[in-house]
Amino acid sequence: MFEKIRVTLLVCAIVFGVLDLLTELNLLPFMALFIGANCFLLGLNDLKKVNKVFMGYTFMMISLILVLMAIISLFKPYY
Repeated sequence: MFEKIRVTLLVCAIVFGVLDLLTELNLLPFMALFIGANCFLLGLNDLKKVNKVFMGYTFMMISLILVLMAIISLFKPYY
């Protein structure tokens, strides 16, 4: 159901990861945001199935941790 959105999020995460490797920009928080959003969509997809599995809830918790980590690292000052 969310395949086009997931592919777009993953392509953005890969682009940010490659740019972070090649340049001095700090793009890892943005990459973590996109991966967290992808995990959230994976969790929603698993929860919409008839037999709800534990992995849906696991993906939701992982996405929450990734997004919180990305937000904290965005506001953390770098010296």
